[in-house]
Amino acid sequence: MTRLTRSERQAQTRAALLDTAGEVFLARGFAGASVEEITARAGFTRGAFYSNFASKEELLTELLHARVYDSYARMAEERLTHPESQPTMRETGEQLARLQRTEGGEKLLGLWLELLTQAGRSEDARGLAATFWSGNRELMANLARAAFAAQGREPPGDPKALATALIALDVGLSVQRYVDPDEVPLSLWPDLFELLFGPYAPNG
Repeated sequence: MTRLTRSERQAQTRAALLDTAGEVFLARGFAGASVEEITARAGFTRGAFYSNFASKEELLTELLHARVYDSYARMAEERLTHPESQPTMRETGEQLARLQRTEGGEKLLGLWLELLTQAGRSEDARGLAATFWSGNRELMANLARAAFAAQGREPPGDPKALATALIALDVGLSVQRYVDPDEVPLSLWPDLFELLFGPYAPNG
């Protein structure tokens, strides 16, 4: 049997802690989940936990990236490979609406909101929460620059500000749907992305 390297063992430990944390967080919420329960269920010690994650907030942040936010980054990265041929804003809204159907998506959104509450109390948690948008905002801004340049056009505004507005609409709809799903159906994503951003899109 091939022996694992130290980095491979650490990667396995992190993956096991993330998988177990997902179960515990979804069952108990952020406040109800403890490092002790996560490590015990994963078969590790507290020392193993803290050699991989600085805090419970950091673990939850990585879990949310893996389950949700990295999907947004992959979407932007794929589009950057063909900036000359971009989907319409309606198609973008449809794709974002599909991401809302992630398995356990409602509970994951609840965990995200709990982490944002922690961000109001802790600079460290605030910095972790900011990572949900900082990388994606830059990717989307680069995509806007490339897409408009491919058509020989200037963006209608600062690309980073446009990216921030697109994120704000998606996040705002997500939060409203979380608390009032009957009033905020998934069909609003394509409708509003087309209405508010369609006239300014590079393929508009």
